[in-house]
Amino acid sequence: MVRPNSDADDHGPDSDDRALHRNLYDDIPFDELEPSGTFTAEAAKQFFPVHEQESIDTMDSPVIIECAYPGWQPGGEHYPAVPDSKGEQIQELVDSVDAGAAAVHVHPRDEDRRPQWNDNELLVDLLDPVFEECGDVVTFSQGWEVAPHADYVSGVADLLERGDGNKYCQGSVILPPGLFGAGALHSMSSIREACRYYEDKGVKPIFQLYDTHVLRDIKHHLIDQDETVWEPHVLCIRAGAHDSLTTENDPWSYFKVLSEIYNVRQSIENSVVGLYPGGRNWLPMLMMGLVAGANVIRVGIEDAYWRYPHRDELIQKNSEVVEMAVELAEMLGREVITDPDRAREFLGMEYTSPR
Repeated sequence: MVRPNSDADDHGPDSDDRALHRNLYDDIPFDELEPSGTFTAEAAKQFFPVHEQESIDTMDSPVIIECAYPGWQPGGEHYPAVPDSKGEQIQELVDSVDAGAAAVHVHPRDEDRRPQWNDNELLVDLLDPVFEECGDVVTFSQGWEVAPHADYVSGVADLLERGDGNKYCQGSVILPPGLFGAGALHSMSSIREACRYYEDKGVKPIFQLYDTHVLRDIKHHLIDQDETVWEPHVLCIRAGAHDSLTTENDPWSYFKVLSEIYNVRQSIENSVVGLYPGGRNWLPMLMMGLVAGANVIRVGIEDAYWRYPHRDELIQKNSEVVEMAVELAEMLGREVITDPDRAREFLGMEYTSPR
């Protein structure tokens, strides 16, 4: 059936316009396009309107690289990346900062090459030359000491006194409630004390998320109860260590990274989400964290042994994994914050020691 006012008769089989069928109906405008062997710019814009796509902001925020070194692995032939001397520890920290790490997390080694949990004098001896060479880098330190109830105060108080402020402990690790490591009980009372003391003294709490239930505990017992109020809250997902099974199975390791990053974001308002990838799959998990917009990425030989998940090639230097993290971030268009003052500003931290 032909609609009224149609000029269909003018375009029948005998019409002179049969080479170019316009349309049958007057109320449909005819958008004429010159035939061409290739697409014109105007045709491409019409049929492939890529210029109308809106930007996706998942990776639009900056990222801070944290260096975790030298860690707990024995050195020598077992792991040549582990330093043998105090001088080697200092030099590799300097090289890691030069490679792009704005923050350092250090468990120093004594003259017998043994890692020390809470040797603050040794820690200061390592960090001072790094400060002299690289400026006031961000320090994420372990402040708790082994005790029947983990002591979060004594070690940090000592570091604050040594630095006449928070130079050596600008951020301090807070572990999940429960047992950890050498049998220390990280009770909720000791964690509450840590939050109050740290924030009162200008030390940023750095919460470690070892599993999804930890996020609930932090939100329910600390954030909702105003035990920790210094925003933004810094929450770092501990995505594997050398012996982690949950992060060495593909594709579950990638699902874990994605789900936990977005779980933190949706659960804790005004949060900075960090990712600590470790174990055999540290590199692809690092990539997933960068793609998902994580804002703190920790890399280093404390958490990683193999350079690649699929090849038996050892990491030779800590600074090389920092370089890899920076290069991957920049390849993805992520801005890497290397200036310590800007990193502190982004993390909501303050530097309280004399300059």
